[in-house]
Amino acid sequence: MRILKSLKLGVTGLALGLGLAACSGGGEKADIVILHGKVYAADGQAGFKQAVAIRGNKIILVGSDEEVEKLRGGKTQVIDAQGKTVLPGLIDNHVHFLGGAGALEGPDLTQVNDVASMQAAIRTFLAANPNTTWIRGGGFYADIKRQDLDAVTGDKPAVLMAGDGHSVVANTKALEMAGITKDTPAPAGGEIVKDANGELTGVFLETAQSVMEKALPNWTAADMERLVAKGTAEAHKAGVTTIFNVAHPPELEVYDKLNKAGQLNLRIYNALWLTPRTNEARPGIGFPSVFTFTEADADEFDKLRTQYKGDDKLRVEAVKIMLDGVIESHTAWMLRAYDNRNTTGVPNYTPEELTKAVSLMDKRGWQIMTHGLGDRAVRVALDAYDAANKANPAPARGRRHKIEHIETMDPAEVPRFGQLGVTASLQPEHGAGMNDPQMRGERWRNLGYTRSAWGFPWKSIKDAGGRVAFGSDWPVVTINPGRAIQIATNRIPHPPIPDQKLTLAQALDAYTRDGAYAIFADKSVGSLEKGKLADVVILADDIFTNPPKGDLVVDKTIFDGKVVYSRTK
Repeated sequence: MRILKSLKLGVTGLALGLGLAACSGGGEKADIVILHGKVYAADGQAGFKQAVAIRGNKIILVGSDEEVEKLRGGKTQVIDAQGKTVLPGLIDNHVHFLGGAGALEGPDLTQVNDVASMQAAIRTFLAANPNTTWIRGGGFYADIKRQDLDAVTGDKPAVLMAGDGHSVVANTKALEMAGITKDTPAPAGGEIVKDANGELTGVFLETAQSVMEKALPNWTAADMERLVAKGTAEAHKAGVTTIFNVAHPPELEVYDKLNKAGQLNLRIYNALWLTPRTNEARPGIGFPSVFTFTEADADEFDKLRTQYKGDDKLRVEAVKIMLDGVIESHTAWMLRAYDNRNTTGVPNYTPEELTKAVSLMDKRGWQIMTHGLGDRAVRVALDAYDAANKANPAPARGRRHKIEHIETMDPAEVPRFGQLGVTASLQPEHGAGMNDPQMRGERWRNLGYTRSAWGFPWKSIKDAGGRVAFGSDWPVVTINPGRAIQIATNRIPHPPIPDQKLTLAQALDAYTRDGAYAIFADKSVGSLEKGKLADVVILADDIFTNPPKGDLVVDKTIFDGKVVYSRTK
């Protein structure tokens, strides 16, 4: 009895102690409280909450104003959201981060759609930046030639990337500095474009972009650190706190250095480019002559993954495979020929080579993102993932492979996303033409009505049990998701294709909880829930009442428990 009594007293004492600790813990007030908001927590629950409490870098409560007020102390920072929308930090599932940041230092060409507007943008840029040595930028959708650039760039070299990311145009000065002439050979899968007289137009298509890019001055580590700061500020202004970045190894060193110094204020999950080494072409097809990515190459990737085995701010766990091109240049891989050209596109791998690459990296536990833009590319990518699933045991963390872009597809593939656990990673702003009732644009002309209307099938994939994550492909378009949300939620119907219009909540889910799941980050970010990292966005309006008509306007961005952006009003 004494023993039992002692034990009972001990347990009672422990409970009392815990109770006192709990009371004491109740005295540990929040560092930040957000009150009077319209909180969309993206937690899968219906309705809205009012308030969020943050301590350190974690969310400690999401609930009513009354509940959160109890955690308010004398030193608590109080943010009155004034009925505006409060969201989890947004996740962009496809960016080229340094490229996007670098574009901020050049002319803004994202609204350029003809020669005159391009020339005006460059004049404006040069007037503000007279000491610039290289003119670099991107985002235009227009037929631009070197002579068009020469007229406004003078003796400054200029290299600009088109909005689709699959071509660049250079002025005469840049061509001269690069030593490129009309006799310079193009690599397999690319073209150095010439006019009817055999003279250079300054345009480089697909893999030929690398010929021009080699002439560009390399960024130093200091340059990259500056660009990370600029890119991070641009992301915070847009409410973006996490990105899935397609990276090159040198930039990983910069991210790692900043992270170790406590100066990385963005969650950067990285994919490495997986490309064959050979540039020899197979006659008439464009395939590499031999797929040469070997086990030894994969070992080098594994070393990078180990070297940068990061935390919740930095990870290197994915590879990107470029399977085909784009519809506008007839290089997306199609099941049948284009409507206006006798070609089915230009793939970079045979189905067998892609399956080999996917199976090799899947076996080692890598996540794989495949650029699949045409309907055959989407099918072949799904087939490769299916083959890897059957050939390899599942990694401990499971599989969350992705297909990027999906600008057209055979409807027979729709249910396979859910069946195979493959995420459809889509960039809604690329689909702006889907809302054009006149169906203007190269996509429609090249594919015709039905195949064009099956582009960006986000709702069909969701309805069939698949996951959809949204992104920008920055710098191809802005990292701000406002216009993308507008496009996804205002999608016009194209009968008899199923209606693809999303609700605002569905579009936001693709930027939050589903976006987090797509990058194995759903345990830490993507929703506003107790215990998750404190990445929170307060908008300048209630977008459920007043949906965005342009850029998303952000009042405050909180990253890792700290206010990192406040709008100047």
